[in-house]
Amino acid sequence: METSQFDATLGGTEHLPFSANSFKFTASRSIEIAAMSESILRPSKTKLIFQTLPVHMRRRVMSHNCKRLPRKLREGHLEQLKKSGLPPKQKRPSRKYRRRPANLLNEYNRRQKKNIWLETHIWHAKRFHMIERWGYRLADRPCDKAFRACYRASSAHCLLQDISYYTPVQITGPVDVIGDMFSCITSRSCGISVTAKAYITGNREGTIHIYKPNFYPLCYVGKVRFVWIQNDDSKKELWLFVHPSQIKQLETIFTNFTNPELRNSTLEHMEKKRKISSKFSDLNINIKTGIFNIFRLTGPKSQAVLNNTIKCVTNLNKLPDKNWLSHISNTSFLHIKEKHDYWENAKLASSPSLLPPHVVIGLIIKDPRLSRPTYRTKAQNNNSVHVNTALLIEIPPYLSYSPIWNISLHEHIKKKQMTNGQFIEHITKTQLVPGEINEDNPELQDVPVVLIQRPGSQIAVYKKIGYGTGWDIIVPAGYGLPFWQTLIMFGARSGGLRETESVAFEMGECYLPPDSDAGSLEEKRIELQLKEKYFRRPPSKRVNYQKLAVNSPFICPWKILLSDWSSKNVNDFFVLRDKHLIDIIQDCFLAKKEIPDIDNAECCLIAVRLHTLGKGNLKQHALICLPQSNDVQTIDNLFEPLHEDVNEKLRKEKRKEHLQFLKQIKRKRKKAKKRGSMVNNTFPKTSSTKPSEYVKSMRELWLPSNVETVRNTCSRPILGYLSHGAFSFTEGKSFGIGYIAFNALVVLLKTGQNKVLIRNTTSRKYRLANVELIKNV
Repeated sequence: METSQFDATLGGTEHLPFSANSFKFTASRSIEIAAMSESILRPSKTKLIFQTLPVHMRRRVMSHNCKRLPRKLREGHLEQLKKSGLPPKQKRPSRKYRRRPANLLNEYNRRQKKNIWLETHIWHAKRFHMIERWGYRLADRPCDKAFRACYRASSAHCLLQDISYYTPVQITGPVDVIGDMFSCITSRSCGISVTAKAYITGNREGTIHIYKPNFYPLCYVGKVRFVWIQNDDSKKELWLFVHPSQIKQLETIFTNFTNPELRNSTLEHMEKKRKISSKFSDLNINIKTGIFNIFRLTGPKSQAVLNNTIKCVTNLNKLPDKNWLSHISNTSFLHIKEKHDYWENAKLASSPSLLPPHVVIGLIIKDPRLSRPTYRTKAQNNNSVHVNTALLIEIPPYLSYSPIWNISLHEHIKKKQMTNGQFIEHITKTQLVPGEINEDNPELQDVPVVLIQRPGSQIAVYKKIGYGTGWDIIVPAGYGLPFWQTLIMFGARSGGLRETESVAFEMGECYLPPDSDAGSLEEKRIELQLKEKYFRRPPSKRVNYQKLAVNSPFICPWKILLSDWSSKNVNDFFVLRDKHLIDIIQDCFLAKKEIPDIDNAECCLIAVRLHTLGKGNLKQHALICLPQSNDVQTIDNLFEPLHEDVNEKLRKEKRKEHLQFLKQIKRKRKKAKKRGSMVNNTFPKTSSTKPSEYVKSMRELWLPSNVETVRNTCSRPILGYLSHGAFSFTEGKSFGIGYIAFNALVVLLKTGQNKVLIRNTTSRKYRLANVELIKNV
């Protein structure tokens, strides 16, 4: 017969109460508790402490090394070891541990004097190839060679990058004065201004192209992101996020506006600046390096990762008095409940691309370590409820406000922040049930964050729509690693600088354009790197670029190219960013019509996308050439004829002379050794870092540096160069981004063609390619 479970109805007169008084319950069992405590303190068994552990946790080394035990048992185990006699300290077998500095923190601080480390540096250093860029020590690429995996993450899952090296710049002052200053360093033809209605409310992030004052279209600095901050004062606050390669130029520009007397110039210029200085004296510009951590999530699943990581605060009444929120005079401006409702609706979206583009959301969330899973899992969107797009499109005016923009609160946040060890210790003490954490614990600090949506590719004609969509998360300093580790545990794949360039390439955007100082320095760095790699090869394995008619295989000589296509020497150039002119040229290109003249045409480059028609893989620094009338029909058999290498004979003679000289020195040394005297060192040894005069002369014969012309070096006139070319995963074929001289484009359309020839620097084969103009340069 099956026995029934105990129930109040089956127990007769005995009834179980629905609640119990914990104090009375504990008091009635005080004797049992005391007996249990006594038995723990004075055990009757003769087992050692490490023998009380489960079998799977035991280690042989525990008998003489207390650090291999759980922290709770170490003290007691150490006492037992003292009674039996401590074992002698053994010498560490590895030399690595003996060379480890006594104080790691001091050593890390010393190493950061040359290059700044991000908060996630040590995490990255264990898993990434680290490189020095722009005064920072940054992660370049993962050690697991996961190039395709990172692309899959950016297109179908979630790619995570630490972009905290972007420098925040705070500008405070009247809106009209800020607008007047930016009108001197930007142009409306490149896009809407900083003070446009779409941006001034602070609900959307914007981008602008910055030039040196009154030099447009020349002297390009770079593209800058910006956000307006809501406040009730007459003075508004604008935050810029500047790439570290551009911050020094921008700092000089702003200094010249606010303090024109610091700039050395002529009296005439000084008089002009004095007129401006009174207008801009009210502006307060501060560069706030390192006050934020910025993480970039790319991919459709970045929404799911963020949903699992972020848990919004809904009630401010439970917070303790010492919390940083107590320093805010009026918490009603935070709109905690309303923002929580908006975010709960946004969480239902399957991808960030469904949200309004560039929307800024300011939230106050719980400590990210509370939501971190025990094991790494892939976050998924399991929402069966459809998102209400009407509520998302209507952006509330208070949505972007966040206390994170208040710099005075950062010190309070940092003081009350728990370290990882303190957090684990606190959770272990306070959790009643293992695995269950009290998220409303008032001892745990809440964190202000800002979320900025990125829409990704929006033109389906050029690229897969929505590729590159995601979120940028801005968190206060000190919370970098807790956020980073939680995002990683929810399935985000980490990437470095290589992935930044790869995502820009797949989206069809220009990465560090050549008319900026940052782009020019990057080109020179790549040239030096490729040259070193080229000359490390033995002469028999080097590509002979003279025979392939390639004057400059490792860098694109833009100034020489523009000078060849104009009637005068070009000392400075620019990339066309006027959206109206680009539309006109694109229409003329499709219709095969002549392009109208523009100002400064002789020093203008046009940014283009190139798609191969048929086979072929485009590579960096490939030549873009002008096709002849019958080249389209004979493209399969179109090759560049071999050219004569005028330096080949001279290289052989020089090498022969050098070998004879080495033999002569060797004979002299042998004779001197027999006589016991020293020979005069007529051929001094050089260091491994500095090449000798002979090596320099031989390198010059392989790759002459005095390039005077490039246009007619091969059988087809050169129109431009590819700055980046590779196989595109989004398109499933080879694809390239490059620049063509404006005058060369005019000549191309006069021939009645809208296709070009492309030839890689290491090949004689010409390929046919379609051309599209890039708007968002």
